[in-house]
Amino acid sequence: MIKIDSAKYPFSFIGHEYAQSVVNDELPVATSVYHACERYFDDLRSERNGGWRFYLDLERSERFLRLTQRFKHVKGEWATPHIKFEPWQCFIFLNVYGWVNKGTGHRRFRTAHVEIPRGNGKSAMASQVGLYHLALEKPKGNEIYSAATGRDQARIVLDSARAMANANKSFLNGTGTRVLANKIIHDKSNSFFKALSADSNTLDGLQPACALIDELHAHRNRKVFDVIDSAMSKRPDSLLFVITTAGFDTSGIGYAQSAYAKRIASGEVSDETFFSFVSTPDEDDEPFDPKVWAKVNPNWGVSVDPENFEAKAIKAKNSPDSLANFLVKHLNKWLNALNPYFDMDKWDACENKDLDINDFLGEKCFSGVDLANTVDLTGFSYIFKDDDGIYNIFCDSFIPEQKVIEGVNDSYAGWVEDKWLTATAGEVVNMEYLGEYFFSKIKMFKALGVPFDPWSAREFSQRLGGKGVEMVEFRMTVANLSEPMKKLLELMLQGKIRHNGNPVLRWCLSNVVAKRDANDNVFPRKDNDKLKIDLAVAVIMAIAMWIEEEEKRSPYETRGLIVI
Repeated sequence: MIKIDSAKYPFSFIGHEYAQSVVNDELPVATSVYHACERYFDDLRSERNGGWRFYLDLERSERFLRLTQRFKHVKGEWATPHIKFEPWQCFIFLNVYGWVNKGTGHRRFRTAHVEIPRGNGKSAMASQVGLYHLALEKPKGNEIYSAATGRDQARIVLDSARAMANANKSFLNGTGTRVLANKIIHDKSNSFFKALSADSNTLDGLQPACALIDELHAHRNRKVFDVIDSAMSKRPDSLLFVITTAGFDTSGIGYAQSAYAKRIASGEVSDETFFSFVSTPDEDDEPFDPKVWAKVNPNWGVSVDPENFEAKAIKAKNSPDSLANFLVKHLNKWLNALNPYFDMDKWDACENKDLDINDFLGEKCFSGVDLANTVDLTGFSYIFKDDDGIYNIFCDSFIPEQKVIEGVNDSYAGWVEDKWLTATAGEVVNMEYLGEYFFSKIKMFKALGVPFDPWSAREFSQRLGGKGVEMVEFRMTVANLSEPMKKLLELMLQGKIRHNGNPVLRWCLSNVVAKRDANDNVFPRKDNDKLKIDLAVAVIMAIAMWIEEEEKRSPYETRGLIVI
């Protein structure tokens, strides 16, 4: 058993004991937090066994924890005037400030990603980190930035730090720190703490010792994050401290960092310089279970009031308009659409990374074609059904190269690089190219029929029909889309889908919201034009054809579809 001297290192001991209670199953936490605690003990064992390049310096972690808890609260009513870290916070800072590289003497973790629900004290933590690097960690020309895409958002942490510094005169007088209108200065070391946003005069020449990114989910593009992330390499002791909640955009940098952080905690990805603490519901957690509320909110009963939280939950349970905000802000669950139709946790559970479309050569296939927007995302679906009733789903997607260059979606460039998305030359997807590509692909299988929307793909269908492909007219109506859309959700819930983790398809599915009529028929919609659903529609079209096949009735008799 690895122990820490509680008398000499009282706050580091609290963090260590927190991790111990988690791995002993004495304290219910999110799976990713459990993994973070397991990782901590794995690291301690590596250190104890020798030969590892990092060690835990309790003097460093204790110094941070001791000094930063001398700051006073500046918001709300608290039992004590000074900020008191809870055990989970002690655990985070024990790791971030305690682990040191033996060879360089610099901190091990260069990035810390802390993702927790609203109301758990994020901004105060970030402010304390910033003030510590400004004046308490033996600064040498330290540049501290509170970074966001917008000026107002970037000032939230800075203004919190300004209020915190002004409320602690001993800090100002003892360190020689000055609080100005737009920054905080430590004259002796020529260090400063200020806000940085995309509309700042310049984002060039930065050499941050510490960068604080509050609410990364709100970043509309990667510009500020990438500038900061790149600049962090200029100093060997720099720290990028990200503290955020979940959000509504699973195509942006916030979701990408969240997914990466969880993979690091689980051990799926090895990154020894990245610390991860993500508190979010697990797949089977019931969102209205009070035990889940306490499990996900680490400051439950401290800054998160159970009575007030329950009132929010009751409102969310009885008001669809409030549900999404409750799940995202108070349970830290990522949602792409405000009222998403598909259960993306169930979709993710159907992933099989080893699934290969080449294993289905010559098999029966229905393929959906959605060419609704040739100036943006467009694509094809291919669905194979095996003898066990499992639907194997694949997709191809295309984007005009100009859209990638313009950066209309942060994820497009990465998807192109990873070959999930194909960028075609010019500002419009080339129909001739699409036709040739699709024909070369579909002839590999036993194509049973290819549905297409005559409004957008008439020329495409004629070109393929001339090559002998059976094209089926499929109009985008409630009558045609409701049943297969419901069927797709049913298959997800039953686990009767297999897919290879295509992130473009996942994004499109997560963007689908349902327009319902009086008869509970559904129609796929999206909340705004930035949230594409093209691949989801292509899949729904192919599912519709499989339904027709299974019912042994012609599309013409049941849906008014016309075979060309």
